[in-house]
Amino acid sequence: MKSNKTKLNNGCMKIFKMLNLLYEDKAYYEDVVEIFKDEVDEKTVNHLQVVLNKTLNALRVFGIKVKKEGNKFRLDSSIYSIKFTPDDLKSLSILNDSAKNFPDDEVASDLKEVIHNILLRMDSDDRTAFDNYNSNYDFSFYHASLKKQIEECKKYCKQNHPLDIVYKNKGKEIRVKCSPKDVIYDSKMAYLEVCETIKNEKIIIALNNILSMMPLPCSSSPKEATSTVVYKLKNRLAKSYKPKDNEYIRDYNEDGSIIVVNKGEAFDQLLDRLMRYSYSCEIINPKTLRNRMIELINETLDNYNE
Repeated sequence: MKSNKTKLNNGCMKIFKMLNLLYEDKAYYEDVVEIFKDEVDEKTVNHLQVVLNKTLNALRVFGIKVKKEGNKFRLDSSIYSIKFTPDDLKSLSILNDSAKNFPDDEVASDLKEVIHNILLRMDSDDRTAFDNYNSNYDFSFYHASLKKQIEECKKYCKQNHPLDIVYKNKGKEIRVKCSPKDVIYDSKMAYLEVCETIKNEKIIIALNNILSMMPLPCSSSPKEATSTVVYKLKNRLAKSYKPKDNEYIRDYNEDGSIIVVNKGEAFDQLLDRLMRYSYSCEIINPKTLRNRMIELINETLDNYNE
């Protein structure tokens, strides 16, 4: 009994030592190995990795997630969580987007470190919401080189003037007749949001991908139906999902899945987001978008064909 108690105490002390390194952000691989070196049997294949995995799994049981970056272990979540409001997540998302492209590299690095420490205090629901959050903040002050093009696009948007645009997408030239809606920004690029005339589909085009933009003589049609997409989420994502500003949850199913209604989001942007949800997401309506998702999945699978 005494031997087991001593062994248990030694194991706890090792975990506390590793936690101390993690919270000080000094958990270098060689220092972590030093803590558990007496448990390593060099004659046993991969025994060191077995010891480390056992420790990481023990931490995970208590809600502490750890990831390895290069030769260093870092906390990905903490046992002590703080509840964040939607406004908190919005502010943090803006700060995060700003840090990605801040002109001063040293300041950008400091901002990213602050954000990392804040993320450690998020519970899984808030972390999922933050990862899926789109701040849509105006980062136009980053895009001085596109100033003239931005002003021109804003003028067409204000006039709702129909355009004939030729732009590049995945190496191909695409021509589209459309109504311009808005100029939007992220931390790296400015975009023109348009509504394609024939299919009544929203498209977001990076300004630096526009090859030509010609105004059309006729006026834009005032009648533009709202694009509505219905999709299903399941598994853990369904439990933690927080609808975007242009969404609502229509149904909660008995199997734990949910039905989400999305209105007005650009199809290309929506498809990119839903693709990240993998097998936990299924587009129900419209059929045209469901078929486009199937095409994207098949194109992805083709990349792995011999």
